[in-house]
Amino acid sequence: MDIRNTLSIISLILIFAISADAQSADKEMTVRPVRVETPPRIDGLLDEALWKEIEPITDFRQYEPDNGALPTERTEIRICYDSRYLYFGIRAFDSEPNEIVARTFERDGNVDADDAISIVIDSLGDNRTASVFETNVRGAQLDLQLSEAGDINVSWDAIWYSRGHIDDQGFTIEVAIPFFVLRFQPAEEVRMGLLLERIIRRKNENALWPHLTRDYKVNSVSQYGSMEGLKGIERGVNLEIKPYAVAGYTKTPSDNDYDADAGLDVKWGVTPNFTTDLTLNTDFAQVESDALQINLTRFSLFYPEKRDFFLESADLFQFGLASSAEVFFSRRIGIRGNREVPIIGGARAYGLAGNTNLGLMTMQTDASDGIDGENFSVARVKHNILGKSYLGGIITSRRGLASEEDTTVGGDFMYLVGKNFKVAGSLARSSREGVDEGNWMGILDTSQYTDLYDWTVRYTDIGGNFNPGMGFIQRPDQRGILTNIHFKPRPKIKGIHQLTFGNVYQRIENHDGVLETRRIRPGFLATFKTFDSLMILYDDKYEFVPHSFPIAPDVFIAAGEYTLRQLIVDFSSNYSRKVVLGTGLNTGSFYDGDLFSWYASLIYRPMPRLYLGMDYMYDSVDVPSGSFDSHIANLQFSYYFSPTLTSRVVAQYSSLLEDFVFNFRLRWIYAPGSEGWLVYDEGRRFGTPFSSLKERALICKIVHNFNF
Repeated sequence: MDIRNTLSIISLILIFAISADAQSADKEMTVRPVRVETPPRIDGLLDEALWKEIEPITDFRQYEPDNGALPTERTEIRICYDSRYLYFGIRAFDSEPNEIVARTFERDGNVDADDAISIVIDSLGDNRTASVFETNVRGAQLDLQLSEAGDINVSWDAIWYSRGHIDDQGFTIEVAIPFFVLRFQPAEEVRMGLLLERIIRRKNENALWPHLTRDYKVNSVSQYGSMEGLKGIERGVNLEIKPYAVAGYTKTPSDNDYDADAGLDVKWGVTPNFTTDLTLNTDFAQVESDALQINLTRFSLFYPEKRDFFLESADLFQFGLASSAEVFFSRRIGIRGNREVPIIGGARAYGLAGNTNLGLMTMQTDASDGIDGENFSVARVKHNILGKSYLGGIITSRRGLASEEDTTVGGDFMYLVGKNFKVAGSLARSSREGVDEGNWMGILDTSQYTDLYDWTVRYTDIGGNFNPGMGFIQRPDQRGILTNIHFKPRPKIKGIHQLTFGNVYQRIENHDGVLETRRIRPGFLATFKTFDSLMILYDDKYEFVPHSFPIAPDVFIAAGEYTLRQLIVDFSSNYSRKVVLGTGLNTGSFYDGDLFSWYASLIYRPMPRLYLGMDYMYDSVDVPSGSFDSHIANLQFSYYFSPTLTSRVVAQYSSLLEDFVFNFRLRWIYAPGSEGWLVYDEGRRFGTPFSSLKERALICKIVHNFNF
């Protein structure tokens, strides 16, 4: 396919999709919470008289496995409120209470692998964004933010309260959500969108209020029910002041260092919809090391952000293609290579002003290792239009180090209509001294998701000199098209939940018109009634390598043309089981040689407080320049004393890199928003004539939240 016809193809798809009638939502379901003068005590028992006086929500319907059917177990949820909190009382009946799954203790752990309750609130009532509060009977909490457009911010941490209790009828849970963690427009009567979910894990059953067909997901905010009649509610001052203190010992081959430090984070809800953050002497001592990887491609590896400060509101600042072509990539701030750079401080403001989402951030790093400090600033805007769509823009600036100084500007849009039909596009231009050509990026993307099918058509054009100073561009100098289509029937075959048949087609040229990549990847996925899954793919790829590149010490891929044909098989078992297994292989031709890759993963939860995990990856590569075997092992051990006191050990080893990494974390959440950390890190590199020790650190950190 000639990629120069791509825009015409996308235009035809757009005209067809817009002309199609959108499926109308069912009649909106409504609940009116009861105002109370005396709040319930959050102990999970539902023994206050007020709960008996409130009419419960009971009209749940299955989402999975039998969409639209009555749930196999009855659920009652009652809602009340006062001026400061929204309260939920949940009675989840269960005919086999001894079979209730409740293994997760950890904050932000995999709560939906248990019997769980999710409360999803569109507090602005704008059918665009929502906050998720999920908990199990142990009191473990998971919170996140999501949007109709598909953005998910899993790092969002709110202060809220939950307790649960198992009895001979099933389980009960009480939840209290402060209004100060919810964004809403002040009014005499406030309306919010609401979705409620109950998970019955041993049956792989999800029940929702209101009912959603499978063409919609939990992030389909426009399909939520309505929570109305909230009067006299307050967000308070909404001011958090969080000082921290940290002390530690660090040893390297050349130095021993004892150090103590302190810093401050401030969060202020300036308005109900706009928040300002200030940070001074920013510290990330508790963040785990990156996962060890080997790179068998000629492009840079992507390492995800793990630092909480930058993860919060990260979805607002996202621009471009996640993980491959990002104009703003927060790991550029405070990290150089694989070493931390001290951050003096910074400020961030974000929120909704009228119909416009606005994000501003500036951070200043200190001089380190003989390199000057730098300033990183970004401004992001998204103006809401046409119900669920937006027009946006971004500007990033990096200053302080001449070789990295840059200003990048861009604009984007997203049009969402009908049954999950989306068109999105972005344009951006970087500005570095002496670079006047090839410093642009353009992306146009159309997609649609339904239960029976989904598809994507994407056109990407990135200049060879596009290099945003705060971004991550995995593959510059490309002009490419990607198509992806899946057909997903649910046949009435014993043991089968859903089958997926699909194909990926990709074609990438450089700007000289030379074909560099052509890929066809047909595949098949079977999801069983047990929610185990089996995937089989065949990857047929042409690759032009303009310059040789290394894949291991003394092993390289020479410049030239190659055909790579590989079989990929993957099996994953249901994550909610006590023992979870995963395995897969990738085998076939590889740059005029051979590749055999195999991985295995094991999770074992012998009891609710204990988690054991293992991941192992083996790669055997044989190419004309040489051969090698690579082993990467990752072991995890977690013990949960309670939902607020948890420990975690991670050990990693790579035979090819000869690296060993060990992390220990003890986390104590002694009050909502306040926590203490005890951290031990050790890194070693073997195979050198010197000491194998790279760095050893023992750190104690405490953060206290003064909430006003």
